[in-house]
Amino acid sequence: MAPPIPDQDFPSPARPAIIARSQQPEPGGPMTDPIALSPAELARRGEAFSRAWRMKEAYADLTAALRLAPDDPEARYQMGRHHMRNGHVEMALIAFHELRRRTPGYRDVAARFEICLGRLRFPPPFDITADLIAALDTGQIDDLQAARIIARVLTRRHGIAADMALDDTRIATITSNRLFRLYLRMCRNIDPAIEAVLCRLRRRAAGLEPGPALPAGLLADLAIGFANGDYVVDWPADEAAVADRLRTALTGAEAVVPGAAPSLVMTLALYEAPPVAAVVQIRSAAADDDGIAAFITRFHDEPLALAAEPVATLGRAEPATTDAVSTRVRRQYEMAPYPRWRGLSPRAGLDFRETLARSLPLAELPASVTGHLPARPDILIAGCGTGRHPARRARATTCGSLLAIDLSHASLAYASLKARELGLADEIRFARADILDLPALLPSASFDLVEAAGVLHHMDDPFRGWQVLRDLLRPGGWMRIGLYSRTARRHITRARAWLADRNWGKTPEDIRRFRRELIAGRLDPALEPLAAFADLHNLHHLRDLLFHEQELTFTPEMIRDHLDRLGLTFAGFSPSQPEILYAYRQRFPEDPTATDLDRWAAFEADHPDAFLGMYQFWCYDPH
Repeated sequence: MAPPIPDQDFPSPARPAIIARSQQPEPGGPMTDPIALSPAELARRGEAFSRAWRMKEAYADLTAALRLAPDDPEARYQMGRHHMRNGHVEMALIAFHELRRRTPGYRDVAARFEICLGRLRFPPPFDITADLIAALDTGQIDDLQAARIIARVLTRRHGIAADMALDDTRIATITSNRLFRLYLRMCRNIDPAIEAVLCRLRRRAAGLEPGPALPAGLLADLAIGFANGDYVVDWPADEAAVADRLRTALTGAEAVVPGAAPSLVMTLALYEAPPVAAVVQIRSAAADDDGIAAFITRFHDEPLALAAEPVATLGRAEPATTDAVSTRVRRQYEMAPYPRWRGLSPRAGLDFRETLARSLPLAELPASVTGHLPARPDILIAGCGTGRHPARRARATTCGSLLAIDLSHASLAYASLKARELGLADEIRFARADILDLPALLPSASFDLVEAAGVLHHMDDPFRGWQVLRDLLRPGGWMRIGLYSRTARRHITRARAWLADRNWGKTPEDIRRFRRELIAGRLDPALEPLAAFADLHNLHHLRDLLFHEQELTFTPEMIRDHLDRLGLTFAGFSPSQPEILYAYRQRFPEDPTATDLDRWAAFEADHPDAFLGMYQFWCYDPH
């Protein structure tokens, strides 16, 4: 496991003392000549400027320090951290890569390198294949986030292309490509070119394309790859006929030839999850290939473990609410737990105040707001889904207690299983409950931090749910809320209305048909922007994106009004891309803490995709 990261990636912008008055430029005057300072002084001042979000001055000082002392590890380290604050993860990775090469073991460089690795958008100028393999092997990478960069490395550096030859030599090369195999095993594919190759390999395995049989290990990982997309990639009629015959052979009365059983089971798994009882028949097949072991884990061990996983409830066996929307939403997530995830970024282990400082880099919070906060907060996460959110919180923040609730038994079973795999079972308490039932279920409970990201906008009355959660907040407590943006979701709202007008169904076959028609360009051109969404590459993600039972959207003005009614103070957005905060500061320097929601509305009007995921923001009880 990577070591903790004690320092802040995105620290508070309090003006550090190192920016002495004599070193600051007079109004309208020039900056003190960097040549007058030593490399160490330049590095310290550059770090201070970066903490203060004076990014141009920070870059100038750190660049000058490296020019004067290219072997100074601290200047290069601070340059990497500066790029992280700025959201320039590619540049940060280069800085930390150089540090690893020049000064192995320096500070927490290895952990920071791993964090940047999973957030990359484009491959760096050096080969990161071995680093990606190591991160996937150890699970020290967020697989949902890292799929993008892994796919780009495979297509740009490893020659994976839609029209590549699939002869014996190329099949052998693919089989021995560790990154390709781990990508199939650990991630959902999000690349169209790779999808085309996978579909051609699937037809080969089904006996519908000429060529040699696929090695058993590659076939196993190929099946896992399609399962990681929850079989969102559809297939033509001739493949459907093959799948029907395989299903009959494995579940009907026909005897299965023992020698043929492994290939039958793994080929069916290219189209649907095979019967658990049939998977045990392949244990003897190519036991020296770890793809077989991964296949057995995925299609045999994991389903049995999920079925047996105990899920606690708060107070009663079934949620008591009769809310119709809650009932429909619960039914959706019982059928389609979302999202399925495999790994996470390294642990940070911050206390509560450090967590706030990292999450709110522009905030200037007085001691009256943060001084009373415990180092180890009691936390409630409402609507935890499959557990990725509470697992990330448990790794990021040292908690006193962490209660995570959700409506869905299936989602909580997955969450509990993953928490145990990650060694977090003793740190998170999972329980099944409806937010609307919490006043009766937790009559005397209270929390320092209540989080609800991606749940309130799926309720019939989001304000009612938010009020329930606010009532569980201790005096001076904090909330972290995630809500869909009306502006950013405009394409999705249009698509949902388009689907509703046509009474488009919500079965897996209906969703696959929509995806096929969208990719082929046979739908309304207004829907074309959806083709760029990563959620298109997983059936449950796509269901959540376009076919959800309930979805409402918000604006900054609506958030302000809700906060006023709830008696909460807005502390700031925590966007996934730090450059959004920097762009806002450039646009509205008169709002240095970036807490004016009316100005944020104006900013979003000019940058409509700024909150494409969600508005994620922090607020607190000022009393």
